[in-house]
Amino acid sequence: MSSITPISRRDYLEPTGLLLLTQTMISWAVYSPPVIAKQALPEMGLDPIWIGAQPMIVFISAMFFGVLASSWVVSINPMRASQLLICSCIIGVLLVSTGEIVLVVIGSAFVGAALGPSTPASSHILARVTPAHLQPLIFSIRQASVALGGVLAGFVTPLLMQHWNWQISMMVIALSCIVTLCVVEIWVGNYKRYSEPNIDHRFAVFKPIQLVLSIPSLRWLTIGMIPMVIAQYCLTTFIVLYLQDDIKLSVITAGWILGTAQASGMFGRILFGLLAGRYFTPLKVLLGLSILAAIASILTSVLSSAWPIGLIFLIGIIFGASAAGWNGIFLAEAARQSPAGQISRVTAGSTFFIFGGCVFGPAAFAILIEQSGFGTAYIVCASLLLLSFYAFLMSSRNTN
Repeated sequence: MSSITPISRRDYLEPTGLLLLTQTMISWAVYSPPVIAKQALPEMGLDPIWIGAQPMIVFISAMFFGVLASSWVVSINPMRASQLLICSCIIGVLLVSTGEIVLVVIGSAFVGAALGPSTPASSHILARVTPAHLQPLIFSIRQASVALGGVLAGFVTPLLMQHWNWQISMMVIALSCIVTLCVVEIWVGNYKRYSEPNIDHRFAVFKPIQLVLSIPSLRWLTIGMIPMVIAQYCLTTFIVLYLQDDIKLSVITAGWILGTAQASGMFGRILFGLLAGRYFTPLKVLLGLSILAAIASILTSVLSSAWPIGLIFLIGIIFGASAAGWNGIFLAEAARQSPAGQISRVTAGSTFFIFGGCVFGPAAFAILIEQSGFGTAYIVCASLLLLSFYAFLMSSRNTN
């Protein structure tokens, strides 16, 4: 008689819900600074375009903490590790809320330190509790939390700013993270069984990176994701500023367009995860998303204040769904291609390069804006997405 315990829905739905909650809070902290930039940065004596520097700090921190902690998060209870990452997020948000430039820099690094290892920790759990045929969908549902955090940043943060100020809005995020800690604490003991105390958890930067580069299909998959994440963060980091400066919309309307784009990304991740799990291969879905994101970026580049507001919202929806719809599909495909027992390291190695795109993408985008304007910057973004299309084709050819 088999001793294998069948997997129940609760086995994967409970951790999916908890991980969705923790990542939502981290993402709210990541996405809110671009929303408050036009109001906050002048108070610090900086031009709002300097918001391109803040994501650089977040994602440089995420890059290195992601690979450094890829084994640590699974050597202990990975859900407990998620709680500790939320604590880092709380510290970071409170430091950002001070408005002191040095403390904002340090706080942004703390937020990045929370963001980087959160995905390896969640992938480690979900890959063990989710049936293979459901992994693209479940990973996409969990990754919908990234867009959900953006929805909160787009809709809630401007309202908090309107009623109080940008500092209070950041403090509300910190309070929400504290509540999340208390909620996760109820169930955290159930996940001790997923720890791997015997794993080599020394802080090693290069092992996860070398692992990804040594496998051709993973290498091409990762290359393809870099322009996709650049497109995603060029949308989320600059769209509110673009809509205020060039299209002459209010911060509330611009924030709502961002929130709508993020909401479409959230639902798009679930829809595309369902398609990748049941009807198409994950790589075929990624190919389609790269083309759709390129089209959306071109449309964004030619926005005009004369256009109906409904049409601007529609373009935001298309951009959000395509540029932010890839995360769960990518993570499920990376987990599928990973050698046995190496999912957290493969995830960390891949996200090292992806976070690198988050670092250099917004910075290069800001330079393009300064030199040539928002329109040219979004055209260049669309051109880069052709590289994604080619890379996904190559990954498909090298996949067993």
